[in-house]
Amino acid sequence: MHIMELLTTQEFVLAHPSTSERAEEVVSGDIRYIDDGRPKPVMLIAHGYKTFKDWGMFPHVGEYFAERGFVTIVINFARNGVKTGENQITDWDIFSRLTPTSEIEDLHLVLDAIEDGALEYYGIDTEDTQRVLLGHSGGGSVSIITASERDDIQAVISWSAVSTFDRFTPEEKKQWREKGTLELHSDPEYGTIRIGTEPLHDIENNDERLNILDAVKRLPCPVLIAHGTNDSTVDRKEADILYKTAGSDEATIIEIKDANHLYDVTHPYKAGSSEHLNRLLDETNHWLKTVLNNS
Repeated sequence: MHIMELLTTQEFVLAHPSTSERAEEVVSGDIRYIDDGRPKPVMLIAHGYKTFKDWGMFPHVGEYFAERGFVTIVINFARNGVKTGENQITDWDIFSRLTPTSEIEDLHLVLDAIEDGALEYYGIDTEDTQRVLLGHSGGGSVSIITASERDDIQAVISWSAVSTFDRFTPEEKKQWREKGTLELHSDPEYGTIRIGTEPLHDIENNDERLNILDAVKRLPCPVLIAHGTNDSTVDRKEADILYKTAGSDEATIIEIKDANHLYDVTHPYKAGSSEHLNRLLDETNHWLKTVLNNS
């Protein structure tokens, strides 16, 4: 029997506690694993800005690592604008309220569910389970912060991550406050996107918690920092900053020559269409084998 025939995929939905201000918000996702009865490490995979769990490469990434012995959890952040059961961004009102802090809270929600045994039905064994966070772009940055706040993560992987969330000039912030919205550059897929002031307030009011460089220094586990050399969205220099700031033998950096921010993947994903993604996956898997075997 081919290994893909043993691949199990299940959907889940987790609600934020009824006592929290986010009680109406849910994190949804897909869990994939090879159903062979063996205990497996868990990999939580976080998408970046304007993408989602079913965008482009993310289902393939989940399948790739599931085939190599992980239980993979590819999530939709609660405020990414994708309604439960859908596979595109349609709720631009909630998307306008997406913040780094809300994403960190979402990751903690899933990790706590793993720890509490709430996801055991999906093939996740909480006994001595190794936990890995993998995130792309902003998802990589919030994965670093989340891991720095926990003691149950064995490895962190950031692909094309930003080194700071404060990416706006004083003039942009001034106009943002005055207008009550910030107009992002026109997106070829979604057109003009406007976000409210909640992200601005989050960045300014939670600047200590959202300091990615402080977080990467505090990480209690190895971190892999990967970046494409042709990334026009997040400059390769930001990966160098993260790596140098980590300042530890626990940090590893790899570059994917000529790859762009999305490793030349488009949506919908075409199997085998990106050699850059293939190399990224293989190098990430090789690194994971080394650090998890040594932990």
